[in-house]
Amino acid sequence: KFAPRCSVCKEPIMPAPGQEETVRIVALDRDFHVQCYRCEDCGNLLSEGENQGCYPLDGHILCKSCNAARIQALTAKSSTDL
Repeated sequence: KFAPRCSVCKEPIMPAPGQEETVRIVALDRDFHVQCYRCEDCGNLLSEGENQGCYPLDGHILCKSCNAARIQALTAKSSTDL
């Protein structure tokens, strides 16, 4: 069997002991264990909860606040380049 590998820890994503089905998250064409699906900047676990989802930016997996911070930084940088 070929199990998908987690984009973060590089380990295969396998069903939990005693389970038939594999639980994984797919985002930006990459696979993640549920516990590895975290914001790349702050490390907070991402989930389906309100304001806890994934807000991707330029191929990065981010939480809502880190996404906003990166956009703000990019906007500030581009306005100083003028």
